[in-house]
Amino acid sequence: MDSENKQMRQEDVIALIVSQLAEYGYSQLAQVVADQTHTAASIKPSSRLSELLFVAQAESEEIVPTDYTKTKASGSNMDVDEHDEDDDDIETGSKLSKLNLDMDPKETSLNPPNLQSIYMTTHKDVVTCTTFSKDGRYAASGSADTSLKILDVNKMKLMNDDAHPVIRTLYDHLTPVTDCDFHPNGLVLAASDDTVVKLYDLSKASVKRSFRYLQDSHPINSVSFHPSGDFLLVGSEAETVRIYDVKTLQCFTPKAFSTPPSHHNRHNNSAVEPAQQQQGPHRAGINHIEYAPTGSVFITASQDGTIKVWDAISGKVVRTIENAHSGKGVTTATISKNGKYILSGGWDSIGKLWDLGSGKMIHGFTGAVQKTEKQSTVFSYNEDFVFSSDESNNTIVCWDSRTSTLLKRYSGHTSVIRSLSASPTENGVISGGNDNRVRYWSTPNAKSTTDPST
Repeated sequence: MDSENKQMRQEDVIALIVSQLAEYGYSQLAQVVADQTHTAASIKPSSRLSELLFVAQAESEEIVPTDYTKTKASGSNMDVDEHDEDDDDIETGSKLSKLNLDMDPKETSLNPPNLQSIYMTTHKDVVTCTTFSKDGRYAASGSADTSLKILDVNKMKLMNDDAHPVIRTLYDHLTPVTDCDFHPNGLVLAASDDTVVKLYDLSKASVKRSFRYLQDSHPINSVSFHPSGDFLLVGSEAETVRIYDVKTLQCFTPKAFSTPPSHHNRHNNSAVEPAQQQQGPHRAGINHIEYAPTGSVFITASQDGTIKVWDAISGKVVRTIENAHSGKGVTTATISKNGKYILSGGWDSIGKLWDLGSGKMIHGFTGAVQKTEKQSTVFSYNEDFVFSSDESNNTIVCWDSRTSTLLKRYSGHTSVIRSLSASPTENGVISGGNDNRVRYWSTPNAKSTTDPST
């Protein structure tokens, strides 16, 4: 529909103006406007016009891309340069800490970050997923009420009721939202519900509906963009991994223990027999799927109790950890920035750190109960800390990643925390749970995230 057609009727606008004037105490002026415009409606004071303008102003904020979100992906073969050991902190320009247990001291624990719940918003039903944009400037939450919210991190830091951090609210899902992930350019959000992944163009202030969607065959649990933004991983109740080309929407499914199609025909599934497509290295559904920071590999966490690391080019499994959580389902798994370690969570209530090369467990993070919901276990932005949640007391738990020492608990939620995401640029966390609340946690007086291109 053309923008010029997206307007209220003249008589409705004038009626709002008249009511707003009366609300402000200009009753005589309101009567004059009503008489001159032949407005038949009785003059009743109302702030409806002011409320509508406030929402429109808040949702008109422009979301712009940042240059540093562009990766070094080289064209169609998805090759990505290895991370330099001296990667800079996006926000401050300081050197980022990377977890390296070959060099890191293990004798003493770090002081935990002084996180405080500085902003809260609510959904109409439980919050099922949260995520940050790659530059840390925005966050998103998805809910069983079928909606998504986009939040401006800087506005949340202001702790000002007039800031209105919710800058987009998206309504295009028919069933509960199960996961969401920002495109590396920050302008597109992928969100899943049931068997559909929908893509939203966040650069449009009036966006409510998706502009594209992917249809899968099984209920979807997890989605993840490749660092180049060209591909989208989908993990579902099926045993197989799906890789979608974002531009063409064609799907590539790695086959079990065999070489997948070459790059030139990787999206041509006609050469793969249906029976082979249904086979997969996992023996149950995939709870979580995620690209490593380099994009050269990705990781899957399955209900069958295994963690698998895949070569993103060949589609082959390069590492399998069986019975990772005492035979119980694995709910989350992520790869450290240097590619040496795996952090996982599962229904045995123990977060675990693994050596990716050998598949051996380094240590476990104990003290948090996780038995009923698929909860998150994540690194902090500099990998100094590990965050997860405890459903026995509804707290966020923080451990020292190097020593596995439990450092602190953060209270605020009144029910089980379903999702937890850590900012990629600073000690900030966003959480959501069964109390329908989304909370943003940050250190006092945290600096605003700035755009380095300005």
